[in-house]
Amino acid sequence: MTNSEKIKMVIDEIKTIYPNKMILNATQTTRIIGISLRTFSRIITNEEWQKLPPFRSEEQKRKDGMKSTKYQFNIFDIAEFLATKWERKINNE
Repeated sequence: MTNSEKIKMVIDEIKTIYPNKMILNATQTTRIIGISLRTFSRIITNEEWQKLPPFRSEEQKRKDGMKSTKYQFNIFDIAEFLATKWERKINNE
């Protein structure tokens, strides 16, 4: 299976779960890549960016005045990340 076929397969799977979405938030992305929100938080805290697909983040102020960060992931970046991760896993076995 070629890399582009893997990417298409992952995109189709994402679109099955989240139809009509091109950008996913952190919760949706963790579900797709198979990690918990706690693991996501640890990755962000430890700045281990290579463990996540490329993303955009934006600081926001909530209604209660607390700061919050909004994370956005493009489904194509997620698909490429998973296809590459899958390829590395197969090659390391």
